[in-house]
Amino acid sequence: MLARCLSASIQGMEALPVTVEVDLAPGLPGLQLVGLPDTAIQESRERVRAALRNSGFRGPLVRVVVNLAPADLRKEGPAFDLPIALALLVASGQLDPKRLEGLCCAGELGLDGSLRPCRGILAIACQAKIQKARAFVVPSANAAEASLVAGLTVVSANDLRQLVERLRPGIKRNSATQQKNKKTAQTGTTASPKPSPSEALNSASPRVQHLAHKALAISAAGGHHLLMVGPPGCGKTMLARQLPKILPPLSDAEALELTRLQSIAGTLDSVTNLVQQRPFRSPHHSTSAAGLLGGGRNPRPGELSLAHGGVLFLDELTEFPRSLLDQLRQPLEEGVLWLSRARLRCAFPCRVTLVAATNPCPCGWHGDPSNRCRCSELQRQRYWRRLSGPFLDRIDLQCRLEPIPTSQLRHCLTETDSRTNNSLSADVIHQARIKMCKRNPEGLLNSQLSAMQLGRFGSIEEAAFKCWEQVVSKRQLSMRSSLRLLRVARTIADLEATSSVGKQHVAEALCFRCYDLVPGAMP
Repeated sequence: MLARCLSASIQGMEALPVTVEVDLAPGLPGLQLVGLPDTAIQESRERVRAALRNSGFRGPLVRVVVNLAPADLRKEGPAFDLPIALALLVASGQLDPKRLEGLCCAGELGLDGSLRPCRGILAIACQAKIQKARAFVVPSANAAEASLVAGLTVVSANDLRQLVERLRPGIKRNSATQQKNKKTAQTGTTASPKPSPSEALNSASPRVQHLAHKALAISAAGGHHLLMVGPPGCGKTMLARQLPKILPPLSDAEALELTRLQSIAGTLDSVTNLVQQRPFRSPHHSTSAAGLLGGGRNPRPGELSLAHGGVLFLDELTEFPRSLLDQLRQPLEEGVLWLSRARLRCAFPCRVTLVAATNPCPCGWHGDPSNRCRCSELQRQRYWRRLSGPFLDRIDLQCRLEPIPTSQLRHCLTETDSRTNNSLSADVIHQARIKMCKRNPEGLLNSQLSAMQLGRFGSIEEAAFKCWEQVVSKRQLSMRSSLRLLRVARTIADLEATSSVGKQHVAEALCFRCYDLVPGAMP
């Protein structure tokens, strides 16, 4: 007897439809899997046999052939355990074939028949809705995640026996359960209130590092990449970790996209389900190219894509291999990472705000008046040559941090109210982003504007253009650097609630293009 069950296979960010076909034929008992299954699917033979037996069902005593169609699509992962088991029950006459009509299933089976969660459920649920599936069957641990797809009936169970009992009388839409799952997915655990940017930044180092604070505000408002250079212990890492707290909250579409991305990567929190905070990823400098960019036989997202919509922080930037950093150039420019393999080509979103931190020299004390640098000029030049010019060209904001004096540090520890009157408030940053998204086409940030869009919607004054031309001529800036200078100036004007970009905004933007961070050492 032949039985079919619908499922899906994860390919990049998408889930492609797969039909699980099971055929029982006379012959020696055995189960053969065809259709380009990976090792995890091949091992499902033993898991399905044990799950059926321990759940009180008859195991097949004939020759069983399981086909995963289409046959030319590679499949991986244990999510096919559940559709194989249900199709086997139908083929052996233990379940009515009508119960599987229009049903999409995904889930891993334990040897005792329990249903275990698997990754990529949100993407598979979206594909089930596209296929107009009658219902989507998942383990109970994945029910809240699957319920994020509106208009999709979700059926969940803790084990195979419980699921079959629910399928036998037919599936009825349980709106109350769906609403409960959806509410659980969207609410999750109660998050503590976010501190305002002024509190977050000033509590770290009040009344010092003013230039770095302004750079963080510009980066948060316009989505500009930031490089901080300074001696050890001056607060580079501490300041970088404050950036996600001053970014605008996620929209519903962004939250669903991030949830889908983390579900495919297998990093989704099973408690909160729906991602509610912008990500902050800080990979170690020893990470591999596949770990940073993503990859594998069936590509998975790496740290760059997992930071989509948030912050990618590269601490000790000069310790990363130069070849690895150069691979970031195109994704940072386009906001999309394309991974090509022999049989497939997939895209992962990677619209991130890059924040990098490094020391000015190998010993870390170059330019510090209180500590003598022990590095020679040649050593400093070699140190900075670890970063290529084209990579540095893509960083909009470059600023130097000075060490915090002991008197200021003591004042920071003893001050009861660290809030000061400055422009780094949540309202200013959020209003600036709202203003630019309304003005710019397609709601783009200033850092994402093309040259034509910047000239058309940037409202740049003639005096600002003349100042910009002088700077470009004197500094011999590349076309990319010169355009990024104007984008930063546009963001500074938005933070000041100014409709047009003036000469003073271009001059201030130039303060964040510090090519003399290390005199004579920059490439």
